[in-house]
Amino acid sequence: MITKTNYRVTAITIIIHTLILGIGFNVLGVVFEFPDILRQSADYRLTLFIENSSIIIPVYYLLALTGFTQIIFCVLLHHLFDNNKSGLLRLATIFGILTGIFQALGFIRWPIVVPYFAEAMTSNVPMETISFVEGMLNRYAGMAVGEHLGFVCQAAWTTLIGVIMVKHKLFSHRIGWAAVIIGLLSFPMSMEPLGGFLTIFGELTWPVNAAWNIWLVLVAISLLRTNEETGKGMAVGWKTAIISAVIWII
Repeated sequence: MITKTNYRVTAITIIIHTLILGIGFNVLGVVFEFPDILRQSADYRLTLFIENSSIIIPVYYLLALTGFTQIIFCVLLHHLFDNNKSGLLRLATIFGILTGIFQALGFIRWPIVVPYFAEAMTSNVPMETISFVEGMLNRYAGMAVGEHLGFVCQAAWTTLIGVIMVKHKLFSHRIGWAAVIIGLLSFPMSMEPLGGFLTIFGELTWPVNAAWNIWLVLVAISLLRTNEETGKGMAVGWKTAIISAVIWII
């Protein structure tokens, strides 16, 4: 039996997840020129990393932990649906778990591996060698695993869970349709690391991720206001949509 506690635990996990992501990305944007720093030269990136490592390392470690909160709330959300044995929901949950795994793998290099390159800069290792290896790691762990694979799976999870929400009483169909739209927009966004003409989709990163985080907060609020007896989520009207749009613009 699903109780109010189940809804609350899932909602709180989602809120913690979004808070860490929101605060973490904004702090990195100020002290580390994130996300543009990922496309800069290795020597510039490492120099800036050394200058602000006391802030960058703990923030990236917290962001790596969001890979686990992603997995936790995806699994918890899975069990809140009364048809939790459906193939579509299971597929969605698999993509949600993969999102967390790729997210953690992408972020964890910063607090553990990158300091090794920073230390090498003070030794006799040629800067050309350091730049080459660090650049290769950045493209693989950051762009290929964290951004490309991570966003592909995030897009798939969001789209699939949105389709399920539209058909289920646990959430307003408007929350479900918002997920479908955000999920579909996330697919082209995930193609940006492939380079070439696809780099234009990088412009979607901030607006789509902002919309995704706001949508997650709405999911959490809906869960907190779910009727325990009927299992029906809160209604979402135009007022909520307007407030969400204003927050997204800000």
